[in-house]
Amino acid sequence: MKNEIRLGLLLPDSGVLATGYQAVRAGVDARIGAVNAAGGINGRKISYTWRDDAGTAQGNLLGARDLVDGQGVFGLLEFTAAAAGGASFLAERGVPVAGFATEDVWLRNPNMFGVVNSVGGAVDTYGRAVTARGGTRAYVVRAGMSAGMSGTADRIGQGLRAAGVEVVGNSSYLAGADSATRLAEQIVASGADTVVTMLAPAALPALLEAIHQAGGEPDVVLALGGYDRTLLRTGAASVAGVVVPVSYRPLEAGGAPVERYLDAMRRYAPQLTEPRQDSALVSYIDTDLLLRGLRAAGPCPTRASVVTALRSLTAYTADGLLAPTNVGVARAHPTTCVALLRVNPTSTGFDAEDRNLCGRELTPTL
Repeated sequence: MKNEIRLGLLLPDSGVLATGYQAVRAGVDARIGAVNAAGGINGRKISYTWRDDAGTAQGNLLGARDLVDGQGVFGLLEFTAAAAGGASFLAERGVPVAGFATEDVWLRNPNMFGVVNSVGGAVDTYGRAVTARGGTRAYVVRAGMSAGMSGTADRIGQGLRAAGVEVVGNSSYLAGADSATRLAEQIVASGADTVVTMLAPAALPALLEAIHQAGGEPDVVLALGGYDRTLLRTGAASVAGVVVPVSYRPLEAGGAPVERYLDAMRRYAPQLTEPRQDSALVSYIDTDLLLRGLRAAGPCPTRASVVTALRSLTAYTADGLLAPTNVGVARAHPTTCVALLRVNPTSTGFDAEDRNLCGRELTPTL
């Protein structure tokens, strides 16, 4: 339409993975709402239509086809662990895509962009975080029913070993379906002094409590994707001391970028009572990325020109929420620098532990 640019959104709104993505739409709503309130992109209003991919490859492909062919969307936002399902279709159509880069298809397809990137080569950043806190033997727990997470867990294990940490176990876990007690017993029996999790924050307290009940007292708990202040509302003593890495400006750091984000969430996504959580903030950033590409492509964008514009963003900051990032480079390489937060002793807040821990990308042969 002449005065509108319509986008599509794919995410698991149902199925076993849905609970980890409940805040995603709020981040999308907030960023698009703020842009539209400021006049849109080159005078055009931004709208979006969403589809539920149920976290499955088939659902993702069906959703992508419906959005592109049925709804005529121009570009796509994807926040899912099943992007591989529709990736080839979207690449053939040249549809610009931004979102969570958690599967290898984000590397192979030049139309897909994610600046908070967990694919590509392994990095030793998390291994350095573990060794700095005395960890030597790690057990990795990944989200169940997510094929993309298996490859990510392998890369995390590679990075841990490169930093001198022995990986003594690697298991999937799906809260509500798998036994936390059984997994906790496996972790304790392995002799692990470190637990690295890739779980939705809501799944953490029960697993950590089960580990304590099984007699385990890990020296280090590193929770990837664990930034969520709703986690603190549980009051669970088991989450005290959990270390959480984030690839963006910690909201606890404050400042104008954080205030702009929180204001947009209050104004345009009031349905989310706690905006200080990882999935909302990352979806906000990735939505901003696609919108920046649209703006840079000029008043008459084509899909190809938006892809070119995204690759040309060499100092992208998401309005101050990221360190300056070369988007074309970042899409092909994993994030190597993170800030570390730690849940305080009373489980009521996050304390800044390390504002800038950087590691290195490893070669595939390590």
